[in-house]
Amino acid sequence: METTMRFAAALTVLALAAPAAAQEPPRIPTRDYAATYAMTGFGAEAPRTMRISFSAATRRQRIDMAEAGRDMSMIMELGGQRMWMLEHASRRAMELAPGVGPGGEMPAGPLEPDARLTRIGTDRVAGHACTVYRVVRQGQPPGTACVTGDGIMLRGEFEGGGRRGRMEATELSLAAQPRERFEVPADYRTMQMPAMPGQPPGRR
Repeated sequence: METTMRFAAALTVLALAAPAAAQEPPRIPTRDYAATYAMTGFGAEAPRTMRISFSAATRRQRIDMAEAGRDMSMIMELGGQRMWMLEHASRRAMELAPGVGPGGEMPAGPLEPDARLTRIGTDRVAGHACTVYRVVRQGQPPGTACVTGDGIMLRGEFEGGGRRGRMEATELSLAAQPRERFEVPADYRTMQMPAMPGQPPGRR
């Protein structure tokens, strides 16, 4: 579970990547969507497919994945401080405290504020138009992201969890997403992961 959590937390840094300038796509998507991505690279522990969905009303993102036959999901508040890992077979949920993430940090949003983006072209992925950007983040190798005008990333090449990889949408639905998909089910047993040393405790 820890391996998947670290990979997914690192992935969210670019999973919905969008530049911050006013004339460019929004930092956080402006509409509901659900997309299936094919994954290559990132190491043997990374899932080969991943489904990412987003609720504009709640500003929450859900990532569904599988690791070693375990069905797992992650729900996180974009721009917030709450994140949950769900293990469906055991009906358990783990709320991750601020300070828990790759290298000890909690992702603050889809893209760090100091990331530099340079438009390098346009493309179509999964039947949808997107703009291609070169993404440079502090302390990380450069990557690329192809983002729609609604702020949905359809393709990304970047480093996650210290390993290089690529994700590309194979399906994209722009249908409204049920709010309950972005909540921890009421019958799941919820635990909290302790905060890292020097970090404030997580919220219940």
